[in-house]
Amino acid sequence: LLAAAKGRRIAVLVNELGRVAIDTRRIVARGGDVLELAGGCVCCKIDVKNDLWDGIADVIRRSRPEHVVLETTGIAEPGAIWAGLSEREATGEVCVAPAGVVCVVDAEAGVLQLARHEEAREQIRCADRVLLSKLDLATADATLAIHDRVREINPDAERASFPDSRAGNAGLVSWLLARAPAAPGAGPRAHVHRQGQLAAAVVVVADEPLVAAPLLALLGGLGDRLVRAKGEVWMAGEDRRGILDRAGLRLTLSPGAPWGKKPPRTELVLIGDDLDEAALARRIWGCRAGGG
Repeated sequence: LLAAAKGRRIAVLVNELGRVAIDTRRIVARGGDVLELAGGCVCCKIDVKNDLWDGIADVIRRSRPEHVVLETTGIAEPGAIWAGLSEREATGEVCVAPAGVVCVVDAEAGVLQLARHEEAREQIRCADRVLLSKLDLATADATLAIHDRVREINPDAERASFPDSRAGNAGLVSWLLARAPAAPGAGPRAHVHRQGQLAAAVVVVADEPLVAAPLLALLGGLGDRLVRAKGEVWMAGEDRRGILDRAGLRLTLSPGAPWGKKPPRTELVLIGDDLDEAALARRIWGCRAGGG
């Protein structure tokens, strides 16, 4: 499936597990060129593995994409796929370089699934990025719980989410296509910051309620890089606005006046050294909660 994202060509390969290609039918219904990898999981069946590598090579020869995105099954082991692709890259059999592993986690049901399935925990261990989905359905307690559980499994993976908006969709595409700083399973991965970006001021807005604990943990984790923070926060479960303030070393989120006739909305101004506006936005959006 070839799509355009800011002029870039992207090949998306869908791994179907089972005899009925439901996902492929849905994609075909929306149009596009589909290469179907059906009948097994790409990480554990030799014939399907070969089909995968051959399929990637065929797509590259045929369509010359700039990026290849492999959507695996829910039981795949990303580490095995990464290792196999790295081996093929080293021998020149596939002219692509592994760029990263993104794991999608259901914020509403994720804690239960992670407790029951080792495959799900392994996927998070291998990920350099975790995309939190269904935050519009998750309660504040569920959002907090999934943040805590993902952090326990992989403290180095960035947890992010994106609202259904033009800005959110643009941010999601750039984030998904970014190259990871290290391979999965390679040990702790240091966060990479752009240099020379001192005394930056960034603005982040969110039109859904946020859960206070992960928000404060995120901002507190910036340490002395965050010089000043101020703004109003739409806090989940609260009918009053939250007043966020950081001056010096003290970061607080205090209840303020009721929202009244003003529609609730989070509006934050963050000032500090080497702040990445896009990264802060997607991580703050990852603290959203839509349920009651």
